Amino acid sequence: MTEELELFYEDATEQLQYMENALLDASEGTDDLEKIGEIFRAMHTIKGTAGMFDFDEIVNFTHVAESLLDEVRQEKVALDSSLATLFMLSKDHTQIMTEELVNGNGLNEDIQKSGNLLKEQLLSYMSSSSDSLNLQDFEKNDFTQAGGIWRVSIKFSEDFFTSGMDIFSIFRYFNKLGEIVDNKPLISSIPLLEEINPLHAYIGFEIDFKSDCTKEDIEEIFEFVEDDVELVITKLENQDKISKKVQKEITAIEPKVSKKEEQKDEILKNSAEKKSFSLRVDSSKVDDLINKMSEMVIQNAKIVQMAEDSGDDELEEASENMTALLEEVRDSVMNIRMVRVEDSFIKFKRIVNDTAKKLGKDIAFNIIGGETELDKSVVEKLSDPLVHMLRNSIDHGIEMPEVRVQNGKNAKGTVNLRAYPDAGTIVVEIEDDGAGIDKERVLQKAIDNALVPQNNTLSEKEIFMLIFEAGLSTVKEVSNLSGRGVGMDVVKRNIEALRGMIEIDSEKGKGSKITIRLPLTLAIIDGFLFQAGKTKYIIPLEMIRECIELNDEYKSDIEGSESINIRDDVLPLLDIRRYFNEPIDQSLRKNVIVVKYGNYAVGLQVDEFFGEQQTVIKPLGGIFEHIPGVSGGSILGSGEVALIVDIPKLIEYKIKQKGV
Repeated sequence: MTEELELFYEDATEQLQYMENALLDASEGTDDLEKIGEIFRAMHTIKGTAGMFDFDEIVNFTHVAESLLDEVRQEKVALDSSLATLFMLSKDHTQIMTEELVNGNGLNEDIQKSGNLLKEQLLSYMSSSSDSLNLQDFEKNDFTQAGGIWRVSIKFSEDFFTSGMDIFSIFRYFNKLGEIVDNKPLISSIPLLEEINPLHAYIGFEIDFKSDCTKEDIEEIFEFVEDDVELVITKLENQDKISKKVQKEITAIEPKVSKKEEQKDEILKNSAEKKSFSLRVDSSKVDDLINKMSEMVIQNAKIVQMAEDSGDDELEEASENMTALLEEVRDSVMNIRMVRVEDSFIKFKRIVNDTAKKLGKDIAFNIIGGETELDKSVVEKLSDPLVHMLRNSIDHGIEMPEVRVQNGKNAKGTVNLRAYPDAGTIVVEIEDDGAGIDKERVLQKAIDNALVPQNNTLSEKEIFMLIFEAGLSTVKEVSNLSGRGVGMDVVKRNIEALRGMIEIDSEKGKGSKITIRLPLTLAIIDGFLFQAGKTKYIIPLEMIRECIELNDEYKSDIEGSESINIRDDVLPLLDIRRYFNEPIDQSLRKNVIVVKYGNYAVGLQVDEFFGEQQTVIKPLGGIFEHIPGVSGGSILGSGEVALIVDIPKLIEYKIKQKGV
């Protein structure tokens, strides 16, 4: 795939996602002109860019959808739930065509049949003023055959006037070859008056041109300025069947909005352009930049160590300044990969909508905290677990409408997907107002499967966590969509692979909430270096509440103890040396690091503190990757390897010990 085709595919996919989002918001029908305009613009944009690559199949199909959407915009056709569904199918078909054609495949017979059927259905919705239109009016353009009416979309580059050509000379040449029957200016790029540069071209045109010439003849008009214009040429067949009134309706480009709304849109648009602009960069380039940044952090740690050992004050000061600058550059580089979670979560609307329809349920799906930012690599790896859990909530959490009414609930169920930052982590919650989890059934199933003993004393939270055990499902009937407990062990493993933690809260008859807590990034962190036994360890700095150097009284009090009293706050205590089977040297100092993760706090007994440390997280390899309590390693300035402590795993260990 060429770079140009990749850009086309990315742009088309983005436009189709915008269209899908707007259609999901309008799934029950709408008269919101803004939503309708979003759907229209997506089809129009794809039609234009597809024409630049001679993807005539896409151009013809999207032209039909665009024509009907234009009638919806003009309130000649109402966008009800059935038409919204048809447009969603049209969006899916456009996606299929785009993928096939971009990859160099033709459209097979099934795809062509589906396209023709959809076009017929779209045409059946056209208003009475368009009754004379039929499928043949929109059939594949013959660009090689002369004659007919051509639609020519022209967008001039900003520096067009420097080419020596002027716009009027182009129009005059058009009139020599035929007749311009309609001309629509494209004005969306015109800035506010005070920002206009008289040497720049801001306007474009869409022309309907009646002539006996061919497409090549039209392209020759622009051969001297081909680098200064974007040109899309399509042929309109059987124009004698289309009244001028209808013709004008289906060729309109700009949304029919009031001047006041138009001015408001322009002000907002230009205000946004002043603040920032977007730059599309291949994600592999960002990953490569972060990898190089990671190596720089490691090398800088060596320089800092050498500067400290040298005893040279000027060298130490220079290394400290370099470290500070490196931290700023590191933060800037890491921010490049931070994305709004809403941009990824928005696709779940379609999943929820389709799943609910299959099950005959009515569900309101809300995304809350979409502006929260998270590392793109984390978001991508989080996608599959979220899909599984959302389907669980819809399939086995939310009751059927009639059951909800009988239980005194609203017939429409609610599923909320919420994200928010908390103590250096990102929390993602899936909450439903469904039937909740029957903890007695879960516990009995676990006993039947020999996962827990008959005479157990499990807490409510521990019972809920049994759902993540492999093969434990409490549903009476197997569903082809999901089963609460089926595959949830995989979900838990995927979350833990992201150094995250997952837990469940539920109330029978009221609903359930699944909480996932994740690190902000998987690459570089600020850590705290300490030693336990003969090994150096690192804890992410944002998880540390305080560090305590113990006096002799405290040392004797905590010897062999499972808890520690800190200012009348009793915390569970975990001896890192014993946990990792480190040799215990009583002559070494005993210190405590209080770590906090979510609602839990634990004291970690260690030997020696070394302080803050920029930390590049490195995988340990297949042999060591499943060591409980260790999530990775890092290379220190001295060349030693320090292990990164998996705090969520240690807290989970203490929960099972009933220490939290």
